[in-house]
Amino acid sequence: MAPFIHDDGCEARPTPSHTTGGEPGDSVDEISVAVEWKLLLPLLPHGVADPQPSDGRSVLEVPCHADEQDRLALAHDGVAKVIREVGERAVTMHAIRNDALEEGDFWASTWIVKKANSAEPMEQEKLLKGYVWAPVEICSPKMRLKDPETRIRMRKVISALCSSHRVAANCTCDIHIHLGRMDGRAWSLPTLKRLGSFLWVAEPTLRSIRDPNSPNFNHVYTWGFELRRRSRLAKRVEHLVDPFVCQLPVSMTSRLGEISDHQVSDSLRGQTVVPAAELAAILEIWKTASRLELGQLLSGPEKKYRRLGFNFSAFGEEDERARHNPRTFEFRIMEGSVQVDLILSWMAICGTIVEAVVARADSRFVSALGLMLRQRAQAQIPLAVDGEEREGVKRGREFRGLMQALGLSVDEYRAFEEKIMRDW
Repeated sequence: MAPFIHDDGCEARPTPSHTTGGEPGDSVDEISVAVEWKLLLPLLPHGVADPQPSDGRSVLEVPCHADEQDRLALAHDGVAKVIREVGERAVTMHAIRNDALEEGDFWASTWIVKKANSAEPMEQEKLLKGYVWAPVEICSPKMRLKDPETRIRMRKVISALCSSHRVAANCTCDIHIHLGRMDGRAWSLPTLKRLGSFLWVAEPTLRSIRDPNSPNFNHVYTWGFELRRRSRLAKRVEHLVDPFVCQLPVSMTSRLGEISDHQVSDSLRGQTVVPAAELAAILEIWKTASRLELGQLLSGPEKKYRRLGFNFSAFGEEDERARHNPRTFEFRIMEGSVQVDLILSWMAICGTIVEAVVARADSRFVSALGLMLRQRAQAQIPLAVDGEEREGVKRGREFRGLMQALGLSVDEYRAFEEKIMRDW
């Protein structure tokens, strides 16, 4: 896993607040981000005909007798070389091990290149006869989210690799975005509760970026299952409420006192109706007394469901990996891509969500959470046949609404909106 973590003019964009959150350190200016980028790199055995002779980008040649470890070392060294050539520090996992060092020694400063365990060639790659495909995972160092240089550095590395080598990405590859604090400490419990509350309600809209026709839509190759289906919270809500029941704000008033965050309670109070499942989930989140309890509530009990698409496992500390990795939150729902702008846009979207959560006085949080609550309520109202939208149009509209509520520019979300409308 990677280290820390790291306008369209329709309406006025909210002005972000950069005030510190509930505890020292929970500040928008101190949010860190890091990216894990999984891909496939083709290697060409000596003497084998190039299946893409017209592609001017490099292809690494490998001895015919090379075993898997030799091929991986060659591929990873080649990727690290490109990263160094654009002025960044890079190290391979095999070099770290050969020098008896620890991966964590490099998290803050260096791009790490290692094997992507899930990545494998699919039909499109297998049609390119002659290639031997090497699975590669590239982990950026943690960077300051609000530093303008961060996006420049990310673009420089991703663009260099895509333009110099014949990299490919398919549904067995993922892009993960890690967000946390620059000092490496965990966010405060109130911040994590705000994040969990928002992502629970927003999950159906955000997960629309996944292609329903993908062989990995149901996580056959990579793990990043739904929070609303596989977490302990989902199981608890299942037993607490009828999912098709809505509650009026007047009936919720006595319970809203259990939520200490006024933006969350005001968002609930401002709705015409609130689905019982949404209210129950948010109340359960705000009952938790520690980061450990919350992290476990927002994770699944089984190993397969420990690291969900919205991954809070670092705070639940249920296995060695979670206990020893940095205290970051991870978005794990974007499938593999070699489109530079798409990757950077997703990083911007994830970062903006966390900014709105961390900045307690940010109006974007109230706007976005209120919209998501309305979308969840509307999802329970059957439409007349002649009033139905095509699924892709509806999902694209809902996604666009969320992006606008978060104050993102149309340039940041347009490609995802178009992808959603096309895929669904």
